[in-house]
Amino acid sequence: MCRLFALHADRPITAQFWLVDAPYSLSHQSQFNADGTGIGWFGEDGTPHVVKRPVAAHSSSRYAHLASELRSRAIVAHVRNSSGTANELCNTHPFLIDGIVLAHNGVVRVNEEMRERVRALRGASDGGAIEGDTDSEWLAALIAGETARHDGDLEAGLIAAISWVLANAPVYSLNLIAAKDEHLFALRLPETNELWVRDRPAGGRDDAPLHQRSETLETTSEDLREVRSIVVASEPMDDSPDWRLLESGELLHITPDGAMRAQMPFDAPREQLVLEDLGLSEAASQAHAAEAAAREERRRRLQESWRAGVGAGAGSAAAAAR
Repeated sequence: MCRLFALHADRPITAQFWLVDAPYSLSHQSQFNADGTGIGWFGEDGTPHVVKRPVAAHSSSRYAHLASELRSRAIVAHVRNSSGTANELCNTHPFLIDGIVLAHNGVVRVNEEMRERVRALRGASDGGAIEGDTDSEWLAALIAGETARHDGDLEAGLIAAISWVLANAPVYSLNLIAAKDEHLFALRLPETNELWVRDRPAGGRDDAPLHQRSETLETTSEDLREVRSIVVASEPMDDSPDWRLLESGELLHITPDGAMRAQMPFDAPREQLVLEDLGLSEAASQAHAAEAAAREERRRRLQESWRAGVGAGAGSAAAAAR
C-alpha cells in the first residue's frame, strides 16, 4: 500500500534521515511502493512546493538530492503503490490545491455524488481541474473546496469533507496527511491501515544526536540534535519504542509552534469496504504479503518494548499532548 510521511520541526531542517538513511526510511519502503514518489514542503516565505515523479524513490537521484538539500519546518512525502490507475505524474502524490499539500493512503469509491459535491464547491464543470484518475485527487479537491467554504480553515475543511465522504461514499481507508501554512494534520480512519507519530524533544536523551539502528543498519543524524521534531508515518521508521499508533478515527493537528492536539470528530463510515470488496488491483495495492509480515513482526517487537516499560515515558508524553 502507499506510504505516508510528514515532518514538523522547530526550525527548517532536512528530512534526509527519515527519507533516506533511517532503518525503515521512505526510500526503503518504496521497494514495495514503486509507482511514484513526491515531496511537498513550505519555503521560508510560507509558499508551498511539490516535486513529484512517477518513479520509485529508491531509484531516483532527484529524490535523494531533494531529501538531502531542501530545508523546511513542514515536509510531506509519499511513495505510491497504484490501485489500478496509470503510473503517471498526474496520479502521483502529494497533491497541491489552493495552498494545501495532501497525500492519501487508502481507497474511496468516487461516486457521482462525490463528483457533484466537488463541482459545486469548486465552481467548475470539470470538478475543479481534476487532472488524473485517482480517488486521492478527488478527495484533495473536496477538502480544498470545503476549506475555502470555511474561510481557509483547513481543520474545519477537513472535518466537513471527511464527514461528507463517510456519509455519502463507500470507504476502505481514509488515512491522509494534509498541510497548509505550516499547520499539519494527520488522519487515521478507520483502523484498516496504520498511522504512527513520534515526538522527539530537542536534544533527545542526554542531548544526543538522533541515533538508531535495526538488525541490518545503524545510522546517526546530527541535524536533529538540537531540534524538536515530530514525525508522522505509515509505519515506525526505526526500532525506537517512542512511536505511538494513532487511534482509529483520530485527527491529529500539529500547529506551527509545535503544539499537538488530537480529536475524534467522525462517525463510522456509512458503507465500510473490506478487502474482499476491492478490485484485484486495489486489493493488491493494499495488501502485500511480504510487507505485511515484516510490519507485523516489527509491531510485535515494539509492543514487547512497551510492555517491558521502555516506552513508559513516551506514553506519558503522548497522553499529555492529548
